[in-house]
Amino acid sequence: MDTRQPLQLSLEPAVLSISFNELSTRFICGLDNGVRAFRSNDCIRTLKEAPEPGKGIAVASSLDDRHLAIVGGGRSPNGSPNKLEFWDNLLAKKVTELDFAEQILSIRMTCRIFAVVLRERTICFRYAALAGGETQAPAKVLGLYDTAANLHALCCIRADIMALPGITPGQVQIVWLNDKTKKLIRAHSSELRQMDLSKDGHVLATASKQGTLIRVFSTSTLSQTHEFRRGVDSAIIYSLSISPSNQLVASTSDKGTLHIYDLRSSSTEETPKLHLPRKRSSLSRNTASARPRQGSIDFDTHSIPSASSSPRTAGFYGPPTDLAHAPPVHAPSPFAALAKFPGMPRAFSDVRSITSISYHTGADPPNWQGQPAYTTTTLPNGQKGRVKNPNVPVPGWPDGRPPKGVLAWDPEGGDRRIWCVGGGADARWERFELIELGQTEDGGTRLKIVNAGFRRYLTRQFPEKEDI
Repeated sequence: MDTRQPLQLSLEPAVLSISFNELSTRFICGLDNGVRAFRSNDCIRTLKEAPEPGKGIAVASSLDDRHLAIVGGGRSPNGSPNKLEFWDNLLAKKVTELDFAEQILSIRMTCRIFAVVLRERTICFRYAALAGGETQAPAKVLGLYDTAANLHALCCIRADIMALPGITPGQVQIVWLNDKTKKLIRAHSSELRQMDLSKDGHVLATASKQGTLIRVFSTSTLSQTHEFRRGVDSAIIYSLSISPSNQLVASTSDKGTLHIYDLRSSSTEETPKLHLPRKRSSLSRNTASARPRQGSIDFDTHSIPSASSSPRTAGFYGPPTDLAHAPPVHAPSPFAALAKFPGMPRAFSDVRSITSISYHTGADPPNWQGQPAYTTTTLPNGQKGRVKNPNVPVPGWPDGRPPKGVLAWDPEGGDRRIWCVGGGADARWERFELIELGQTEDGGTRLKIVNAGFRRYLTRQFPEKEDI
């Protein structure tokens, strides 16, 4: 009997990373055997092979179909996780290689800025022509910015504005790269989990590791303009994305739900004064105001633990189950009147999403990277035993989970079309559209999100030449 373990459990590779380009017209995937790039609007493949196929790519980013930056990773890495390779696909050659002496967590590429995200710092580069002048590559250091432990590789660059985690957990530092001025926003009292900058760089959306509140700030005034409640149970926010017109913001989480929030009105004006959060302002790193005031309360830290991980205490008076996962609403919560009574949960009056829908989270096995689930070994007592094989941590996803729910709005969709891409062993691209249902009582537009189609983008889409 053949008891050998398979070298590869799946015919298709596993997706280790997903990244949209600056214009959201392409998304690129780092695989455990190479890299692939696709058009965002129809998920048609534009790049199939890696510069060195057959090896794992943990981080991949592209500016267009020509310029590509990769970092090795996975069970059989393409190269050192500390080294970045910048390739020119038109010339079919590696232009430059940079060694950072520590693991690279993410790469952000725009037409003017190239940023490398490390654990506790982010380094920005300008492009410059190298020897021969055939192409340009990141060569001139623009600045180095320290951050708190940035395990989720948070970094947003729009035009010449960059948003990064601050030195203190929960802070966001806004950097104007032209003159290198920097200001801080105290967004949350716990560490950041996700953030996004609008296309023009004027709007910032953030979420903390609690995952119960989505907060929106103005980068010009540094003031909070909106606060939305995703739900009462703690959740892992996978992605945040602000629409091209700055009117909507979308989020995904490990609950398997995509939420759409309305930025067209100020939520702080609609919330009763009794429940307004404490005023937040920009903070200086060297001022005493950077430290939380004694007795101050950030409601984001008072979420109810997820029922799957921690049972609720008997006798606890929680909100109705329909509020636990923030169902879509097109009018004020029917429980808003109850919030006026003393001692009632704040969730009754919080502004929630205007519409939501489930997205594909995948049926990934525990060993989704393709390794055998268990390895047979000899125990100290001489008997045979099995040891569970853990997943190799993926940069930006330190819990070993595959990337899921990565969002991007269609730049030509008029705030009515959004893409959601998931990785792992069960990788899928989905397209969602917002349809209008009429007008609200205040003259606004009622929206509903629907699933307009999907594609398993790792499967062969068209016959190869030799099959025709």
